[in-house]
Amino acid sequence: MIYIHRTIILLAFLLVFGQPGVSLAQNRSLRQVPLQGYFLADSIEIGRPFQYSLTYRHPAIKDVLFPDTAQHFSPYQVEKVVVFPTQTTGTGAMAVSRDSAVYTLISFETDTIQRLKVPIRIIGDADCTTFWSRVDSVFLRSKLPLAKSDSVRLPTPKLATETDLATLQQQFNYLALATGFSLAGFVAFLVYALFGRTISRQWRLYQLNRQHLRFLNEYNRFCRNINSYTASETANQAIVLWKVYLERLDSLPYTSMTTPELAEQMADDRVTDALREADRMIYGGSFSPQSQPALRLLGEVATQTYRRAQARLQRYGNANGAMNEPSTETSSIA
Repeated sequence: MIYIHRTIILLAFLLVFGQPGVSLAQNRSLRQVPLQGYFLADSIEIGRPFQYSLTYRHPAIKDVLFPDTAQHFSPYQVEKVVVFPTQTTGTGAMAVSRDSAVYTLISFETDTIQRLKVPIRIIGDADCTTFWSRVDSVFLRSKLPLAKSDSVRLPTPKLATETDLATLQQQFNYLALATGFSLAGFVAFLVYALFGRTISRQWRLYQLNRQHLRFLNEYNRFCRNINSYTASETANQAIVLWKVYLERLDSLPYTSMTTPELAEQMADDRVTDALREADRMIYGGSFSPQSQPALRLLGEVATQTYRRAQARLQRYGNANGAMNEPSTETSSIA
């Protein structure tokens, strides 16, 4: 009788806990709370990140959808989500899977106790089944001073209806000024390193052209105004201006040269005749039909000297760059 009684108890135990396809280990795993959602901290601060853990255990043959971060975590903001790989224990129909994720949240709510529950969905053949986690709560740590009791509460301050604007002292941003000067200096140095020689050459060409235009304006004025009454003085002023300009272009002592020395330097008979005509006007006060053409010829000599200086500047970067080189070019007028 005792043996039969023990056999009946064993058969009843197998009928209850030994159903096909489900093991004792699987029953023990599923008897645990399948969906767990809870905060990983017991208190939070406004604007500071905190974490919420969500875990779900289910048969391995089921597919699970975790909550949508855009709507199911309101009023919290989801900053980051860390999803862990699925862990499965057992094999076949007895396998149990564990899915989990950790959500980094931020709260801007002012409630002292804040709560949260989230859903997960089990995908079925026809539709989805929704399960909700248990409500978990967390405390808000406030840095504001606690309100005093009613017996010692200070009177509520009154709001001012009118206030005068306070003039703030302007502070100069020396760091921004230093940064700006440094950046401008670096850009200027870079531009000079890359294009400095070209810019310098173009500037000298511009100055040389301006000097030539000023010379022509003043020299042509002397040529137009010369007559029999002012021949001596005007011719002297024109020749002095002409010599100073040539000396500036060629770096030769034209102002200290006599007429024969100038004629030898120019090596042109027409220029020699023009210089002699200028001497007759200066020292003899004579004025003839050849006086103005002679001065104009000397002006053309100055223009040719300017063009040679311009060519040297474009080639060597200096108007006198080729002065020491042998040259067969003369100042003759074609």
